[in-house]
Amino acid sequence: MRKTVQVRLRGVLAFGVLAVVTAQASAGPTTDFTVTGDIVAPATYDLATLAALPATTETVTFQTMSGPQTGTFTGPTLWNLLNTVGLQTPLVKNGILRQYVVAQGSDGYTALFSAGELAPQFGGSNPQVLTAYQENGAPLGATGFARIVAAKDNFGGRYVSNLASLAVGTAPSNPSRGGGTTTQFSLSGTIQNPGVFTLSNLEALPATTETVTYLAGGTPVTATFTGVSLWTLLTDAGIITDPVVKNDILNYYVLATGSDGYEAIFSLGELDPMFGGTGAPDLIAYLQDGTPLGADGFARVVVPGDNFGGRYVSNLVSLQLIDAVVPEPGSLLLFASSLLAMVLLQRRRAVGTAGLILLSASSAAWADVIVDIPALQDATLFGGSAVK
Repeated sequence: MRKTVQVRLRGVLAFGVLAVVTAQASAGPTTDFTVTGDIVAPATYDLATLAALPATTETVTFQTMSGPQTGTFTGPTLWNLLNTVGLQTPLVKNGILRQYVVAQGSDGYTALFSAGELAPQFGGSNPQVLTAYQENGAPLGATGFARIVAAKDNFGGRYVSNLASLAVGTAPSNPSRGGGTTTQFSLSGTIQNPGVFTLSNLEALPATTETVTYLAGGTPVTATFTGVSLWTLLTDAGIITDPVVKNDILNYYVLATGSDGYEAIFSLGELDPMFGGTGAPDLIAYLQDGTPLGADGFARVVVPGDNFGGRYVSNLVSLQLIDAVVPEPGSLLLFASSLLAMVLLQRRRAVGTAGLILLSASSAAWADVIVDIPALQDATLFGGSAVK
């Protein structure tokens, strides 16, 4: 269903691309960015207000299309910036683990970070994600006055330059199933092959064993877990992304829910080995120290890079893959109507015929109309700001 919806929406979205492509093509270096969404105090930051926050300096190397790039960046951590404006955290246990932030460049390019990978008590250990305003002691120049630096990432897809906005969101809440020990979990969302997984299904997949130490209630716990890489589980099921959106996979997160309704999310950017998934992979574990998990269910999430065990979701009942950056239908219709009005002023006859066709055509036909416009077949129209 999702794949069909994406193809049809793409046809409508293409109208919007035509309407705004000139503005995006001329998007230049930014001088400020906004912080909005599920926060206490929406704000706008320029160089002076950003530089007033406590700064961190990190030297990083990341891959680009032209080869590796090394730089020393300075700026506040993204986590500290978000805490300055204040997160509107759900009033549930570790509600912050349901939250995420989407960074957007002036050209519309976006990338998502989960709050769990940013928070130092969970996955946000050093080196941290920065909102940088200097590179090698100098202003950033063509990459804007500020850019995101994802210091742990391999490729630079989440190094969003010409930062224009940060938008905080919260994952949907799933109801509790009353708690108790689980024997299966579902995989759903933007997946080609959704389904239900039992112990035998997991055991049939390639296994990984990892020894981890994490804090549970302030007490260190060390254990050896065996299970399936979460990234492998998702990719084997087939992640549905939009091929015309540059690095679209960086706009998705997976929501893990336990039988008691406890939830935590993971950005695909932190799981993908091309980006943040460079260390020991997160697991869907079914053995602890060589034995079944017992009271923790037949499967639980294990996050080797986290300090506290807040994202070790036990008694797993569902994994949902969610696209956090989806154009709203109202915006799409506005784009379409704007384009029709613009073209009408120039080519009344052509639009009269085309408009009649569009109005009488089924929604499935819209995509075909757009595909026949050569300019929209050029992927460079949809380029992002991440890789030089």
